Amino acid sequence: MSDDIRYPSEKPEHPYLDSSFSGMLLGTLVSRFCAGCGYGSIGQLYTRVFEDEKLDPNLYPLVIGIGCYSQIFFLVHKNAQKMLTLHGRAPAIATGMKMANPKMKPIIFSGDGDCLGIGGNHFIHLCRRNLDCILFIFNNSIYGMTGGQAAPTTLYGAISTTTPYKMFEPRSDGVELALAAGASYVARTTIAHPRTLMKYFKKALKHKGTSVIEVITPCVTYFGRKNLDNLGSEGEPGEIMDTGGKMFEWIKKNSIHINQAKFMSKEELFNKYIIGEFRYNPSKSEYSEEYKKIQNIAMKGD
Repeated sequence: MSDDIRYPSEKPEHPYLDSSFSGMLLGTLVSRFCAGCGYGSIGQLYTRVFEDEKLDPNLYPLVIGIGCYSQIFFLVHKNAQKMLTLHGRAPAIATGMKMANPKMKPIIFSGDGDCLGIGGNHFIHLCRRNLDCILFIFNNSIYGMTGGQAAPTTLYGAISTTTPYKMFEPRSDGVELALAAGASYVARTTIAHPRTLMKYFKKALKHKGTSVIEVITPCVTYFGRKNLDNLGSEGEPGEIMDTGGKMFEWIKKNSIHINQAKFMSKEELFNKYIIGEFRYNPSKSEYSEEYKKIQNIAMKGD
């Protein structure tokens, strides 16, 4: 593995170095992501929760969809049972795992295009069934792996390789879709709020049902370098978001907590990200348990 993907050794050493897959192999942290990408942070936060909560890798399999983030397996916990799936089909694979062994609680990594684009139908029915699993939607507002095309989540007015003048379509909202489809725990946060991300993750681990956590994360290469930080605020001076720091600040600036959003108009919330917990319903019936009841009825011949 070339040295250009390795980070300099830290003193003192990173406390979770030995827990990560790359740390175990190489004795140092590595990354295959672009400079400023948020997926490295997400991988480290996942590893930290996995280690702190002492998760059993046989009961919490990691199902990874297709996108830039697919290479996150270098950063996640060394013991995590990882599976790369077909584009958009991670929820279907996770459903099969859970039904084959109801003791499992699959954890799904899915991008915004992977989940809300080609995999939208699988996502809807996962939420509708309320299968006991955790689904993370990584929303960087772009198709990063395939060249920076506009995604279902691309903000209005944004420039991409397929919208060189501006994005004119309304964006898909993963949270609203999850709520409408019936997921029993729904939340959104950003990589600018790492402790909140871990808090939601730990809560989802204890929740029985479909947990959807959307994470707003930057793509400097295909989104930031093509857009100004005044996106959605025409007439105001703007600066190109060509570094991770600039995008980090932009995400914080455009994140509105749900309690604050209640007092804001639709115009004020335009192109903003509402963050917080949107639903927590632990009393809703879980799919594999209901399926087991039907199995028992069928076996008794009733």
